[in-house]
Amino acid sequence: MTLFTVVSYFLTGVGLGLLISAPVGPVNVLCIQHSLQRGFFAGLAVGFGALIADLFIAAMAAFGISAISGFMKTYEPLVQVGGGIVLLLFGVRLFVSHPHWSADQVEQRSGFITHLGALPQSFLLTVTNPGAILGIFAVVGSAGSAVGGLETHSEALMLLAGMALGAFAWWVCLAKLIASFRQKLSDERLRLINQIAGGLLIICALALFLNVSL
Repeated sequence: MTLFTVVSYFLTGVGLGLLISAPVGPVNVLCIQHSLQRGFFAGLAVGFGALIADLFIAAMAAFGISAISGFMKTYEPLVQVGGGIVLLLFGVRLFVSHPHWSADQVEQRSGFITHLGALPQSFLLTVTNPGAILGIFAVVGSAGSAVGGLETHSEALMLLAGMALGAFAWWVCLAKLIASFRQKLSDERLRLINQIAGGLLIICALALFLNVSL
């Protein structure tokens, strides 16, 4: 590959990473909630779980593994029901929670490793979202065509590397921005945030169920 080709695929990937991560959805809601309640690294862990899931799906699209796409189209209603159940459980859990906020939490300096428990949640939410999976396949396919097609593994890897950087930048910025508002929290505000986040997840779950019934 020429340097121009490398840069083209990498920058296209960066754009894709931002495009896939930025739209408001269940994972963004969880990232905001975790960043407010537990800090920057908690929000980043949520985003990192989604990043891994997105790259896993994008890799299958970039390397021409179409089996999962065919599976999703064949069993889309079943996957939507499963994804809806996962969203509903997370949403109800958040909605009914009664978190306690103390000023000491603002000064807490916990690292990324401490919050790895949030990573499987966002990974699961992403891989059980049929819209996200089919959307990534479509976006990666169209973007690959726009830069001349993904003809070699090197081109696919450069695209994925760019996607990783774009997505990572989004989650870092979002978690950092939201975590900066933690000093203004109280028990009442934190409970309201959890209820809003839980309510949004429940709405997403109901939308999936409704889509299956139509």
